[in-house]
Amino acid sequence: MSGDLKDLKSQQRQIRSTFDGVKQFIQKFKREKYESQIETRLEMLEAAMKKLYSVRRKMDILLEEGDEKDSADSKEAPESLQARLTMLAEKRDAESVAIIQTAEDNYCELKSALQLLVAKPVGETLIQQPPALAPAVQGASSKVKLPEIKLPTFGGRIREWVTFRDMFQSLIHRNDQLTDIEKFTYLRSSLVGEALQEIGTIEISAANYRIAWDLLQKRFENKKLIVKAHLDALFAEEPIKRESYDALSHPISEYDRNLQMLNKIGEDTSNWGTILVYMICCRLDSATLRHWESHHSSKEVPTYDELIEFLRNQCSVLQSIAPTKHQLDIRRSNQCNLMVVVHFVEMVCTQHLNVNGS
Repeated sequence: MSGDLKDLKSQQRQIRSTFDGVKQFIQKFKREKYESQIETRLEMLEAAMKKLYSVRRKMDILLEEGDEKDSADSKEAPESLQARLTMLAEKRDAESVAIIQTAEDNYCELKSALQLLVAKPVGETLIQQPPALAPAVQGASSKVKLPEIKLPTFGGRIREWVTFRDMFQSLIHRNDQLTDIEKFTYLRSSLVGEALQEIGTIEISAANYRIAWDLLQKRFENKKLIVKAHLDALFAEEPIKRESYDALSHPISEYDRNLQMLNKIGEDTSNWGTILVYMICCRLDSATLRHWESHHSSKEVPTYDELIEFLRNQCSVLQSIAPTKHQLDIRRSNQCNLMVVVHFVEMVCTQHLNVNGS
C-alpha cells in the first residue's frame, strides 16, 4: 500500500506542476509565438483537473484502508481507538477538501484566462464589445457580430495616463459583468513597457486585480507631473520652417489636445489666451505670420480662439491648393524626362567636342 500511496502523491505533484506551467504560459503569453498552444493548454488543464479528482479518491480509499488495518492491530481501548480514528478521518477530510477547493479555484481562474486568450487577441488589445456595452436585450441565437473596441495602450508616459485611466475604467474597471480575473487579463493586455513592468511580478488572480490597479494609480496618478508633462508638450513645439498644411495642422492639434487635458484635470486655461497667442505666433513661419497680421489688423489683443480659427482656415486653403498625388507623379515624371534630355544633350556635346578635337 505504501508504494501505491507514494505513486499517487507523485501524480498529485505532477498535476500541481501542470497548473503552474499553465500559469506561467499565461503570464509570458505572446500571441505571435504561442497562440497555437492555447487549445492544447486548455486540454491539459481539463485533463489535470479530472485526474486530480481520481487521484484524491484513490488516496482517500488507501488511507482509510490503512486506518482499518492499524485499528485491527491496535491494543488501544475501543473508545479511545474510535475517538482517534474519528479525529484522523475528520482531519484527512478537511485536508482533502482544502486541496480540492484550492485546485478548483486555480482551475477556474486559469481556464477563464485561457478562454480570454482564445476569444480576444489580447496581444493586439482588441476585444469584443463588453457585455455592459451590448444591447440590454439580445437573443441567445443572435448571429449579429458586435463591433470591436480597441482598448487603450499605456506604456508609462505620464501625459497619456488620464486618457488611458478614463477609457479603461469606462470599458473594463466599472463593468460589473466582467470578473476580476477577466479585468486583470484585460489590464495586462493593455500595458506595455514601463507600465507593464510595474505590475509584471504580480500573479494573475482575481484577488490581485485590485492590488495591480491600485499600484498603477499610486505610480501614475500624480497631478503635478501630469500638468508639467502637458506644459512641456506646449513649450516643446518646434517652429514652422515653411508654410504647409502638415506643418501648420500639427501644432493646432497639439495645443487643442493638451489644453483640453489640462482643463479636464482641473486647470483653468480660460485666461491663458494672451500667452498662448504669443507662443504660437513665435512658432509660425514668416508667410503665415504675415497673413495673420494682415488678417488681424485691429489694435486689440487677439484671443486664442481667433488665432486658432484663422489657422484652421489657413489649413483648409493650403490643403485645397496642395498638389494631388497624380500631379506630383506627373511633375516627377517631367523632371525625370528633363534629366534624361539634359544627359543626352551633354553626351552629344561631349562626343562632338571629342570629334572636333581629334
